Amino acid sequence: MRFITGPRQSGKTTLAQLKLKRESSENLYYLWDLRSVRNRYKANELFFTEDSSPHSKKQWVCFDEIHKIPKWKNVLKGIFDSVSEHYQFIITGSAKLDIFRKAGDSLSGRFFTFQLFPLSLSELSGAKKFLAKAPKSAKDFIQERLDSATGSETALSGLLEYGGFPEPFTKQSAIFLKKWAEDYTDTVIREDIRALTRIIDKEYLHDLYTLLPEMVGSPLSESSLASHLELSPPTIKSYLKRLDDFYLAFKVHPYSKNIKRALLKAPKIYLYDWTRVKDPGRRFENYVAVELVSRLDFWTQISESNYTLFYIRNKEKQETDFLILKDDVPWLLVETKWADGPIARHHYENQRMLGQLPLVQICREPKVCQMEAKEAYHISASRFLG
Repeated sequence: MRFITGPRQSGKTTLAQLKLKRESSENLYYLWDLRSVRNRYKANELFFTEDSSPHSKKQWVCFDEIHKIPKWKNVLKGIFDSVSEHYQFIITGSAKLDIFRKAGDSLSGRFFTFQLFPLSLSELSGAKKFLAKAPKSAKDFIQERLDSATGSETALSGLLEYGGFPEPFTKQSAIFLKKWAEDYTDTVIREDIRALTRIIDKEYLHDLYTLLPEMVGSPLSESSLASHLELSPPTIKSYLKRLDDFYLAFKVHPYSKNIKRALLKAPKIYLYDWTRVKDPGRRFENYVAVELVSRLDFWTQISESNYTLFYIRNKEKQETDFLILKDDVPWLLVETKWADGPIARHHYENQRMLGQLPLVQICREPKVCQMEAKEAYHISASRFLG
């Protein structure tokens, strides 16, 4: 089975339905939010076989939002073990597997998991080369970016203004985005989280989420949030975990190994919907964070290595926005700037302490592509991410 998770309305259902259509199985899509689907299952656990005709090859079936029903893992296990010789399954949901692991029987060895993130600039620019394989080294990746044609400035502007969720991005309407964003928050918190967690008072969760845009890109103080909302720090920690589980927000943790006077604990917070961040510089940083998380997850999926994202901040409050690790080894430093300028000295110091790994300053300005020093580059976002 292929489990596809990711933010609500990021395109999971559309992707699954396109796959079914390509495989001539478009009538084998089932949304388990519908009572009619659940009733068919109660009458016959292999109900979907009634809608398929004999084929020489395996047919594809999609179960959408099945994780919302009780003991759904037992349901899937029973179905899969009965008909896996004749059917292949796509399972979609708007929560992470951390939630799924707590329910029902084990599906070990029966599925692969993939994440679908918001739209990226490379997708919108039609760039396909990066999909072929993960880069051999950070130097190779940077050289590829230097040699590539710049991505679409129009697409980049659209992403920064309307976000990476397909519906508001394609509408390109500020009024539509405002209404969509309000409904989106209510749907995820009051429907998705209510269905899969034991959180009773959803209003506190909603209030916490509305506070986060002002904190994007800065070290997060759970104790300050707890004081502001009159909740305990453990409760705030639990709520932040739920926002992460349901793809509303995610943390980037500080990296301290080999960094003198490094900040050790406080993570930074980012939102999958970066349009909620009003400050242009912080919104740009948030957008780059989502682009990096998306690409690193993809590289991890298609290679033998694991890519992870951190940041660096010392006790003098000097910070490098992002540090990419490959198999737990520092791989690439990334700083974001709305307007290009000289690379700050502390970034070079971090570069030195980490073994002179490559450093890239990504800026919003177009047509920037130059080397400032050995292994230190200025590159426009449209080129680096396109």
